[in-house]
Order: sequence, then C-alpha cells, then structure tokens
Amino acid sequence: RGEAEELYGPHSNKAFFRDLVDFVTSGPIVAAILEGDSAIGVVRRMIGATKSFEADPGSIRGDYGLGITDNVIHASDSQDSFKTESTIIFPD
Repeated sequence: RGEAEELYGPHSNKAFFRDLVDFVTSGPIVAAILEGDSAIGVVRRMIGATKSFEADPGSIRGDYGLGITDNVIHASDSQDSFKTESTIIFPD
C-alpha cells in the first residue's frame, strides 16, 4: 500500500486517489521495465488514454479499462516519471 501511495503521490490531492490506491492494491501486479527507441511514447500509445472511456479500441485501456481508478495498466509519462517510479517499484 505504501508503494502504491508513493507511486500515485502526485495525485494525492485528487478525489480519486483513495479509490486508485485501493484498486491497485486489491491484487497482485506484474511490473516491467521496457527499453527501446521512444519506449515511453510507444508504450503510451499501446496502452491508450488515461481515461479508459476515452481510449481507442484496440489499446489496452480501450479494451480492458474500467474507468480512471480501475485502469488495469500504468506507464510512466516521461523520463523523469520513469526515474521516480522505477525506484519505487524496483528499489535497490
């Protein structure tokens, strides 16, 4: 729970924060670091818009997302976010 609260800390003042943390801690997760040219942009396109009801069909969120908090997938939105988030998920 602590890791989830830290990961989503930038949203801690938003109304959906508690629901988001509750959802992401409701079961096991699979975490991975993907590398490659433009990896962040490519992955963000594959997963779709943050609000799953706005995500394109064929994207992960478009096909499997249930809203903002029940979002089924997370990906860093920038290199800076990746640096912060990867140390939370994969601490040394």
